[in-house]
Amino acid sequence: VVKRAAARVNATLGLIPARTAEAIVAAADEALAGGHAGEFPLAVWQTGSGTQSNMNANEVISNRAIEMMGGVKGSKKPVHPNDHVNASQSTNDVYPTALRMSAWIGIGELLREMAALRQAFEAKAHEFADVLKIGRTQLQDAVPMTLGQELMAFAVMIGEDEQRLNEARALLTEVNLGATAVGTGINAPAGYMETVVPLLAQISGVPVVS
Repeated sequence: VVKRAAARVNATLGLIPARTAEAIVAAADEALAGGHAGEFPLAVWQTGSGTQSNMNANEVISNRAIEMMGGVKGSKKPVHPNDHVNASQSTNDVYPTALRMSAWIGIGELLREMAALRQAFEAKAHEFADVLKIGRTQLQDAVPMTLGQELMAFAVMIGEDEQRLNEARALLTEVNLGATAVGTGINAPAGYMETVVPLLAQISGVPVVS
């Protein structure tokens, strides 16, 4: 998704040819659909910045784009993995952005499941509101309570964890795409950051901000 947004903005700003950008977008769409999953063989053990993963993505997308444009795979013509697919980017802004977006999406899936679990506990709490039992403290029988009260406590705790996850998830929407290697935006054209992040939000559905 990051490569797709970058290609569009790079073409708009005149950094890469429009036809090249369209081929990059088409190749990225295929990768998004899982069409080239076998072309990403890297282990997690690599440099801390994720350069290998970023270049792997650049190379897969560029080679597929080359094929689409009638070129020879591996030739880097007419689509270069670094000069075109990675234009205006650095691993240091692409990789954290992709990780944050992935985490935001994953937490969203987790939150949906947690909400379903909380609602199930709440329903059982109401269902068993009148069922008496003995509460236990220090592994011993203590004083009476209802089974409904016990189940509602589980529901409340899950709800509090949902709240904490939502707070953490909101922080993940802050991304550094466009800041490039060291945060200064070096090697990115004027207007790139201001354009690419809103476009990324639009095409991904993740409400990212600079």
